[in-house]
Amino acid sequence: MPKKPAADAAVSQKRKKGMRIGLGLKFSFFVGLLLTVIMVTISVFIYNQQREALSKEVKQRATAIADNLANNAAEALTTNDELTLFLLARQAVQDPIAIEEAEMELWKKTLEIIKSDLLDRDEKRDTVKNEGILEAIVVRKKDGRIVSASDIKKKDEIYSPPPGVTPLKEGEDVKIQEYSFKGKNYFDVSVPIRALGNDIGEVHLTVAQDVIEKVVLANAVKVLLITLASLILGIFFSIILVNFMINPIKYLVEGVKKIGDGIYDVHINIRSRDEIGDLTDAFNTTAKSLQEKELLKGAFSTYVSSKVMEEILKDPKKLSLHGKRIKATMLFTDIRGFTSMSENLEPEAVVSVINEYLTLQTDKVFKWEGLLDKYVGDCVMAVYGIPVPHDDDSYRAVRTAMDIRESTFKLNAIRERRGQQTVGIGIGVNTGDVVSGNMGSPQKMDYTVIGDHVNLAARLEANAPAGTVYVSHSTYLETKDRIIYEEREPIMVKGKKDPVKIYEPVKLIE
Repeated sequence: MPKKPAADAAVSQKRKKGMRIGLGLKFSFFVGLLLTVIMVTISVFIYNQQREALSKEVKQRATAIADNLANNAAEALTTNDELTLFLLARQAVQDPIAIEEAEMELWKKTLEIIKSDLLDRDEKRDTVKNEGILEAIVVRKKDGRIVSASDIKKKDEIYSPPPGVTPLKEGEDVKIQEYSFKGKNYFDVSVPIRALGNDIGEVHLTVAQDVIEKVVLANAVKVLLITLASLILGIFFSIILVNFMINPIKYLVEGVKKIGDGIYDVHINIRSRDEIGDLTDAFNTTAKSLQEKELLKGAFSTYVSSKVMEEILKDPKKLSLHGKRIKATMLFTDIRGFTSMSENLEPEAVVSVINEYLTLQTDKVFKWEGLLDKYVGDCVMAVYGIPVPHDDDSYRAVRTAMDIRESTFKLNAIRERRGQQTVGIGIGVNTGDVVSGNMGSPQKMDYTVIGDHVNLAARLEANAPAGTVYVSHSTYLETKDRIIYEEREPIMVKGKKDPVKIYEPVKLIE
């Protein structure tokens, strides 16, 4: 008997030092309610996201089927092979039984989902061929007649688009349009039939959006039933356990909400030797990691390609936001005649033109993993060598310039055919030592480079005529083994006493 107080003291001391009280005993039932609340709050979000994803998937599948039908129908349409055209059109649509199921009323669909997905789980279900595609039509372009259709009755009729659907324009590869008919929603997927580079016909697929509603409705019913069951159980048991759980949990909930709002500077102080303590430590670690990565993403996500961004996030030590001297290659571009163009066009048209050409240039910069330093009106500045240097940064910069030049020519040709405004772009490229880092004020900072070699690249661009790339001597020396150049007459630039040698890239060395 005298030893009992000593034993109790030992047990008490053991608890103080680190004896864990299992959270599962306290928290097992409350987790159900927490998960249910989360499911309820995000159910609308999930519904919209899933609908959007399914809609995209249905459109892609229908486009693939339409492209396949158009490719296979080209020869048959040329030779007027009616049997082949009819078989191709029939193969593109779903089974008639599936069409009847798609036209069921909403309440019948719901009952069918509960019966088939929840009650008859062991029953084997057959996959519907080309589900959702209700009609396929092949139209001959020269006279607008239907030469083949899944519904044979429509053959030889003049094709009339559904209400609200516009015809396929010349040069379009695919056109997907939504329309409603008798209270039902459909997609019209149209692609051209081409032979020897000429449009000889069109393929039109009618796709029912009910196939999307069916899947989304099935998941919504399941989520609703699970949510209701969890809610009933959770409310019952939470009444008993809420007083034990609310104090530590509320801090975690507040922290999660802050992270959801994009506030990552969060640290929770909960000293608990159980699962709550482990969860708190994990939360604090995650919040710190997210804060660091968000800083990097915020600084560079709109300036570098996704591949470069991944490299930075894998090893943040590669990134230095402080001043640093480094060898880099600068690329400057400028749209010629912007001032006169802006005076002759409406503001909306000017913005549209500029955005199209800036998008083209940005794609090429990211393709060759350059840093998109800034836009200055219609000018673009890109840097190669920061934040992740490569052995061939100068080559990447020149290839970017060549791609921009070639793509601009192609885009101008397309816009000329459309009767739209075209522009010319002058480009300058130079390699040399620069200072890189975060520059600006506490209110606004940019990660950029400065130095004489930056200025020279800008001067080369200013002297380059539209459609021309001027490359400096330093860049030429680093890339001449891989690119053929034509040397131009040296030019005088601001800030230089002697003429500057310039070269224009012609083609790659094979």
